[in-house]
Amino acid sequence: MKKTSLAILLFCLIPLCHFASEETFTRLLEVNKEWIKQPDAERYWRSFSGQPRNFTEWITAHLTLVEMTLRNRSTATLTEAQKQNRLRLLDELRGYYKAGIYPINDYLPYKNPIFIDRRGTHCAVGYLMLRSGYGELAKRIDANEKFAYVHQIKTRGVEAWAYIHGFTVDELAWIQPAYPASMPTYDLDGGLNGVVNVVTVDPANGTVWVGGSFTASTSGVPCNNIGKWVNGSTGWSWESVNGGVNGTVHALLYHNNLLYVGGQFTQAGGVNVSNVAVYNPANGQWSPLGQLDNTVLTLAVYQGNIYAGGRFTGLLAKWDGTNWINVSQGFLTGAEVRTLEVWSNLLTIGGNFELNTGVPRFHVAVYNGSAMSSLGLGTLTPVNDLQTYRGKLYAACDSASVCAIARFDDGDWVVHLKNDTTPVWQAAFHGNSVKALLAVDSTLYIAGDFAYNVGMGIGYYGGHLMKFNDVLHNGTFPEYNVYGPMLMLDAPVNCLATSAEGMLFGGLFIDQQMAFGENNLNHIGKVFGDSYSAISDAHKVRSISVFPNPANNQINVLMPGKVKHALLHITDLQGREVERYEVLTSNTFVDVTHLTNGTYLLRLATDSGVYTTRFLKIE
Repeated sequence: MKKTSLAILLFCLIPLCHFASEETFTRLLEVNKEWIKQPDAERYWRSFSGQPRNFTEWITAHLTLVEMTLRNRSTATLTEAQKQNRLRLLDELRGYYKAGIYPINDYLPYKNPIFIDRRGTHCAVGYLMLRSGYGELAKRIDANEKFAYVHQIKTRGVEAWAYIHGFTVDELAWIQPAYPASMPTYDLDGGLNGVVNVVTVDPANGTVWVGGSFTASTSGVPCNNIGKWVNGSTGWSWESVNGGVNGTVHALLYHNNLLYVGGQFTQAGGVNVSNVAVYNPANGQWSPLGQLDNTVLTLAVYQGNIYAGGRFTGLLAKWDGTNWINVSQGFLTGAEVRTLEVWSNLLTIGGNFELNTGVPRFHVAVYNGSAMSSLGLGTLTPVNDLQTYRGKLYAACDSASVCAIARFDDGDWVVHLKNDTTPVWQAAFHGNSVKALLAVDSTLYIAGDFAYNVGMGIGYYGGHLMKFNDVLHNGTFPEYNVYGPMLMLDAPVNCLATSAEGMLFGGLFIDQQMAFGENNLNHIGKVFGDSYSAISDAHKVRSISVFPNPANNQINVLMPGKVKHALLHITDLQGREVERYEVLTSNTFVDVTHLTNGTYLLRLATDSGVYTTRFLKIE
């Protein structure tokens, strides 16, 4: 389970198309929003032709372009000593970004500056102070204002140091990057050489079965569209599944010590099959399982019987021990059944179809073992996955602009999540689709093709994997309907599965992009931890007290114990930050007179934890 080091960023300066240039600028804004104030830098970022693969490489690109711009700015108003100091520190900045070693943000669950991290790594501005003989100034800033943006720093001496070395405070603010939160993920011996569509786990021994469109593990083990990750005599490793299958695998079901496999293939281990087969791990043999005339996308057990859904005739079938029986009988018409979930003693069916009821009903149906019926009016867009969470049924939907997640509530489907209407670089949630849901304890995990941030400044914290709690208890004060990003993956996640060691996720992605580089996962990875939290045990969310609550003009925020290195954030319920304050004492008064009426989330971020509560603003 290895992690790879950061690849060296290589780029040259050649013109790019307008779209690529605008994309570059958007990415640079994610690193530092001060870019929007730098008109003289436009010719440099428009000429940038690099292809950074992760956030760390974008920090390197940011610092490269900043240094280039600052070298070419007029210094006519500076003294000779200031000019020399400025050039010397620009040389130091170049060495800093070429080394590519930046602070690790394992303090906060969102992207933010870190002046000096636990390992002693300085941010770019702190490094320039250190290299110019002002290391004590950097330490004082870190001690008092570790998480502050340059314009928020109140430690004495910053302006004087900037002046002596020929910089403005605005230029220092532009240099300073923010760093995304770091959540360790682990590869499975380098992963696989193609897309993963489905993962399932044998609960008895922990063996992981993986299906998709690939030919081998990256370490060279043949895995023709199906492989297993098994704990053997030499530890965990990939193994072949007796020749695999000759086409794409979309569905896996481990039941009664047998592995049922569905997809689009005609051979399994050299045996002729028709889109569905069964594998016996005890003897390593493949067997056909009847015939279905087109692709199988999902498999499930209901009332002791195996059901298949897909693109074949009838869209839904039951295995009677000898043949597949069409249980739809014309009730489902359309493209395909994509998912099956047992909920409330019913087999719930999701996909891209219409129900033959005489009135419009779409994408969701239920089957009780003898008859099919509708479930409300159906969802607004096709359904990729269904999951029971806290007794309610949730649907992962195919068009995030209309409905990303739907919930069956009070007899019908309601939109639970969809794209924000704010611009893509500001939106808390923005993407194309949700592909998979997984309920573990009190948390619903969400995978797909989307991005998510927490509203703390510009840019994305996470991509393609996040989590949801309908009630998150943090001591005295519960939070409701809380979404949180988890990872920053470079491409969509197709599937999720839970195991004794952690949560498995598979898809199109190659890398997990982290503050300290990247982890080459190659289509499948694993997250460890307490409910797969993005925050370490030392930084779990805790509660703070606020009174009066409700409040009309001022709140008193009371923190437990002594507090240092703290920022207080006030965000609305959509995650958009409305205020940010530096906290100097454990008893802080905050003016809220100017806030509009409504509920706000208050978070205190310190180097010892994240504290949170809510308050209501009234007239």
